[in-house]
Amino acid sequence: MSFWVCCNSCFLCSSAERKLAVTTCGHVICSICYQKGKPGKCLICSSKCQVSALSEKSSAEVKVLFSDINGTATKHFTEISKVLKFQTRHQKRILAYYQQKSKKLEDVLVKMRQEMQQMTKKLNEQSTYIVKLENSLQQQRTENMEVDDGSLFRKPVPATRLSFITSPQDGRLGPNRSPLQNSLSSKHSTSSATVSRFQGASLTPNISYSQTLAWKSPIFKPLSSFRHSMSSPGCPPL
Repeated sequence: MSFWVCCNSCFLCSSAERKLAVTTCGHVICSICYQKGKPGKCLICSSKCQVSALSEKSSAEVKVLFSDINGTATKHFTEISKVLKFQTRHQKRILAYYQQKSKKLEDVLVKMRQEMQQMTKKLNEQSTYIVKLENSLQQQRTENMEVDDGSLFRKPVPATRLSFITSPQDGRLGPNRSPLQNSLSSKHSTSSATVSRFQGASLTPNISYSQTLAWKSPIFKPLSSFRHSMSSPGCPPL
C-alpha cells in the first residue's frame, strides 16, 4: 500500500495491530481511532457514515481509490487515446464529406451566378427591344392620327364631268362642243346633218336626219330611245 495511506486521525500507517478502513464520507481511519469515536459517526467530520475495511476483499470502487496513479493513468490514457483516434477518424470523414459538398455547392453557385448574369443581359436586351417597339408603335399611331385629321379637314374634290354635246341653242346643236366631239366632227367633215324647220304655225315638225359617220362612231352612239324621241311629233325643231 502506498506511503500516503494512513489514518486521518493519528496519521499512522497500517500494521498488524492497526488496520485501516475507509468511511463513506471519504476519510481513512484506523481500528484504534475508530474505537475512540461514536459508532456510526465519523471521528473526523462527525457525519453519519459507514466503514469498509481496506483489504484484498474490498470492492473495486474502493480499490481504484488506492491504486497506483501511474497504472490507472496509463490504462485510462490508452482507452482515451483509442476513443480519441476513433472519434477523430469519424470527424475527419464527416469533415471531408461536408468539404466536398461545400465545393459542389460553390460550383453550383458560380454557375447560377453566370446564368443569372446571362439572364439579366437577355432581360435588358428584351426590355430595350420592347421599348423600341412601343416607341415605333406610338410613332405609327401619331402618324395615322395626323393623316386622319388631315383627311377630315380636306375639301372634297369635285368630280370632273365630261359632256359631249351642249344644250341646243338657237335651234342648232353644239356651238360649244367638247374637244372630243370637235375631233370627231373634223374627222368626218364630209357628212353633215340637215334639219328642216317648222313651216308656219304648224306644230308638226318635219325633221329629217341624215345618218352621218359621226353618229356611227364607236366612241359615241346615241341610244335608240333618244333617236325615237327625236323623231316623234312634238319635238322642237333643231
